[in-house]
Amino acid sequence: MIGVLFVGVFCAVGLAYACTEYLMTELDVRRRVTVGESGLLLILGVNCLSLALVWLSAVILVAASGQKLYLQVSVIAVGAQTIWLSQHLWFYYRDHLRVRYE
Repeated sequence: MIGVLFVGVFCAVGLAYACTEYLMTELDVRRRVTVGESGLLLILGVNCLSLALVWLSAVILVAASGQKLYLQVSVIAVGAQTIWLSQHLWFYYRDHLRVRYE
């Protein structure tokens, strides 16, 4: 069971990265932040949507396997998404200030 959780953590981080970067690219968030069109709400929205996708896919896999690991899956999904949220908040902090003071 420990091995399954380790694989789940690795897959959750990869899936969270893929979902978040896909949504960031589709919504053109980086360009919008650097030119000052939109900001923090869009970054938070993208990360929340990515969290929902990661969590839902993990819950479906747990339900299909017949295991009772819903709490563990929720913690793993939130932890994986927190990694990318912190990275995007740092990007917002760094580049938003650059636009404001140039």
